[in-house]
Amino acid sequence: ISRDNRRTLKNILKVEIRDINYYEAKKDSILGNHYHKFTDEYFYITRGTCLVHSNNDKKIVSKGALFVMKPNTMHTLECLTDVSFLTFLSEPYNESEPDIHR
Repeated sequence: ISRDNRRTLKNILKVEIRDINYYEAKKDSILGNHYHKFTDEYFYITRGTCLVHSNNDKKIVSKGALFVMKPNTMHTLECLTDVSFLTFLSEPYNESEPDIHR
């Protein structure tokens, strides 16, 4: 933690990020339904609410939520509202050999 008279800074994540993506999805869209063998995928919700299915778990997330899907975790996002979010990938996306498995 770092503090001065202007602000308090708390580090929340120290990871190597190789790819960043921005998504906008419409209400009732279903995204994902896959897993990655090698890639950690971090999600940061910037607008809206989703129901996140991961392996045998379900969780509602909204604006401000930050969560990670580790390798071999099947994950699906069900958009309960219009949603925007960022994903941060530990490995760069390779269109010819994507680390996306169903």
